[in-house]
Amino acid sequence: MKYRSAESSRELLEKRLLLLPLAWVVFGLGEVYGLRFFLGPIVNIAPTIPNDKPIGGSIFPVLFFNVAAVLAVLAVSLYSLGVWNVDLSRRKDKADLGALLVLVIGGLLLWYVPLSFFFVVAAVVYLLAVNIE
Repeated sequence: MKYRSAESSRELLEKRLLLLPLAWVVFGLGEVYGLRFFLGPIVNIAPTIPNDKPIGGSIFPVLFFNVAAVLAVLAVSLYSLGVWNVDLSRRKDKADLGALLVLVIGGLLLWYVPLSFFFVVAAVVYLLAVNIE
């Protein structure tokens, strides 16, 4: 295990703190333009069936999009502040990031492929099962 000096740790934290404003700007613009892309100006071009079920057809994908965006900003903020460190040399961290990627991609695919819901559930179950401490 490598130990860093207090000065190099401080410099690293200062560089990470510069990610915070960038993450918040990307979150705000991504939320606005992402919802515009998915929902159109007023909900005219949402990729849903005209008579779909509200929860599975439109509300759940929009909710997932918002929650995923908030969690991404939270993750970048925690990483920037030095609270959350990702160590890709550990197998568990790689598996957790893989499950998180499956969760996000599956959630965004809910707009187009309703069966991706099962991938979302599987990723959530995995993340809950391995991260209970």
